[in-house]
Amino acid sequence: MSQAIGIDIGGTAIKLGLIDAARGVLARGSLPLAAHADYPALLGALTQAIAGLGGTAEAVGIATPGYADPRDGRLTVGGQNVPILHGQRLAADLGARLGLPAWQINDGIAAALGESRFGGGRGLRRFAVITLGTGVGGAVVIDGSPVIGERDTPPEFGAIVLDAAGPVNYSGLPGTFEAYCCAKGFARAYAEAGGGDACGVEVLFAHAAAAEPAACAAVDAVCRRLAQACGIMINLLGLEACFLGGGIADAGAALIDRVRAHLADFTWPFLLARARVALAETGNDAGLLGAAAEALQRWRGAASRTTRASPGTRRVRRAPSRDEPRGPWTP
Repeated sequence: MSQAIGIDIGGTAIKLGLIDAARGVLARGSLPLAAHADYPALLGALTQAIAGLGGTAEAVGIATPGYADPRDGRLTVGGQNVPILHGQRLAADLGARLGLPAWQINDGIAAALGESRFGGGRGLRRFAVITLGTGVGGAVVIDGSPVIGERDTPPEFGAIVLDAAGPVNYSGLPGTFEAYCCAKGFARAYAEAGGGDACGVEVLFAHAAAAEPAACAAVDAVCRRLAQACGIMINLLGLEACFLGGGIADAGAALIDRVRAHLADFTWPFLLARARVALAETGNDAGLLGAAAEALQRWRGAASRTTRASPGTRRVRRAPSRDEPRGPWTP
């Protein structure tokens, strides 16, 4: 039985699970991110939570926002939603505590891998997964592999500029996908539509279900921006599907139906007829599923190169060469 620990760190919560390569999530847990005063406290809480999952994990996969430099595993760029991790080597530190090989990958790439291996991406050649939560992330998968740059640099869906006259974000870009479609984007749209006090996305959708005019207008405005981003991706890459995941996608039909209603305004008809926008089948589990699956795959690759000692002794992993920049980040 091949099992791994999958961890998905978001801006407000940490999801973790014991993942079986064939059966998916066997056990799960969660931690509030803000409850931890500092990085050592977070490490301790994660170690304790993982121990409570049980099982016989062979490796650990960690999905985080931003970019962890594969040369040393430090989160260096794009982690503004998880400042407690900036500059830290989470995979190395957690792997040392657990005595397991650990890898860290971008959360959007992890979600795409999860949907590719466990969800609606199975059997598709070209698709995107868009994660909606505290931030906006995702990745494109072509022929079974996510599109990444040199040294594993991830795409940044959230930085797509949808309106040059829109509000400027933390990096100086105006009117970005993330600014419009993250949780705060829904709250801003509600305020602009004349809604009352700021509310969470779940409450906003409840107001919309009750036909509150401001809530309905806010949901429609954000879903139009979502459709715009999906249309850009479909037009550019000839995608077969755009899958929406993350916590906001828990809104289900109330979200996806409004996105579909606007999609034709932004998509070349020839490609629109060959593409679809749907909810991610793996839902909010996509990131931890993908992180765990990737960790298992890398662990198997490392194990195949292992120099085996005599019976009864511990296996010794050779150090990666300079041409192998990706982990595992273990002691």
